[in-house]
Amino acid sequence: MRLKEVACINRSSLPDATGPDYAFKYVDISSVDGTGEVTVPAAKTTFAVAPSRARRLAPTGATVVSTVRTYLRAIGRVPDVPDQLVFSTGFAVLEAGPRIDAGYLFYLCRSEPFVQYVVAHSAGVSYPAINPGDLGNFPVSLPPVEEQRRIAEFLDLETRRISQLQALTRRQQWLETKRLAEFLRLATTTTAGVPNRETGLSWMPVASTAWPLLKISHAFVTGSGTTPSSSDAKYFEGDVPWVNSGDVADGPIATTVKAVTPAALRDYPALKVFPPGALVVAMYGAGATKGRVGVLSVSACVNQACCVLMGTGRITAEFAYYWFRSHRDGIVRLATGAGQPNLSQELIRTLKMPAPTLQEQGYIVQRVRREENVSRAKIEALGKRLDLLSERRQALITAAITGRIDPTTARGGHV
Repeated sequence: MRLKEVACINRSSLPDATGPDYAFKYVDISSVDGTGEVTVPAAKTTFAVAPSRARRLAPTGATVVSTVRTYLRAIGRVPDVPDQLVFSTGFAVLEAGPRIDAGYLFYLCRSEPFVQYVVAHSAGVSYPAINPGDLGNFPVSLPPVEEQRRIAEFLDLETRRISQLQALTRRQQWLETKRLAEFLRLATTTTAGVPNRETGLSWMPVASTAWPLLKISHAFVTGSGTTPSSSDAKYFEGDVPWVNSGDVADGPIATTVKAVTPAALRDYPALKVFPPGALVVAMYGAGATKGRVGVLSVSACVNQACCVLMGTGRITAEFAYYWFRSHRDGIVRLATGAGQPNLSQELIRTLKMPAPTLQEQGYIVQRVRREENVSRAKIEALGKRLDLLSERRQALITAAITGRIDPTTARGGHV
């Protein structure tokens, strides 16, 4: 039989006319995660005019399935909440009929055969998607309803345990990341056994009394770059690495997405080639990009979104690299400009940073590097655990839905 024979697909949509008092909570595709949980927004939406009928009403217990292949793991079960939920046009809403249990339907849609069916029947270039009519043609072979309920109850129990382990793992990741950030901050602003002093600086409230504070303009020569005309092919696909903010990722900068030609260096005097060992600070960028740093492993030029720091002998690039990372949040808050605030070379030059002796800087860098390697190994191991738990959940759902395991004998097994 076909899915449409046992479940209703997109049965309900918003009424043709709604008044200003028609309020509901609108759920978009980003609000359904890979575990099947639906995040309900806090605020209600009110339509004062007739909305599109394509927006789907979703009753409690229904299964919502992303019809867009890019988000094919966005498959959720509608929670029991007091407010009416309306899902975006990127979802199909499936309601169980008398021959299929609602919980079983949810897990059926999360099984690997269903996911692969969506992939195979999606069409389009920019946003490949499956037509809800094609979704209804998915072939199903159902056990008796009572057996469906047992399978759904078994999967509820086991996937809940997996989700709990994942939540614990994510918290461990967060704690390790927070611990490393605190270690970085302390290592680059204090020295053991020496009192601190208040600096009056929002991004670095305290510093060791043993270390003088230097403006970056006094410890480094700074520079930046530009962007050659993208419409002229002779400026790109060259041999000179060209760093943009996306290439700066809190680590060595050995490769870049783009490279420029000698013609670009000739025609654009603002393009300077900086030596290996120079520190690069990303001044622009959305999300976490702004404020990232990296040390050049090769000679390279940069675009206007990057500031390059070359040491004058007072502060090493390696020490400055860790100092910028440990104080990024505060520095980024200094960004200015309408729309998307950015850092500037002038602002960076005015920042003050501590200047331990070169010997102390070398010791701090070695110590921080060792600590970072340990933390990175822990975080990567926790990430692998998360991946394995996700794979375990998917394999368990598929095995139960396809009859490869008996939930009666499997119940109580360890994940």
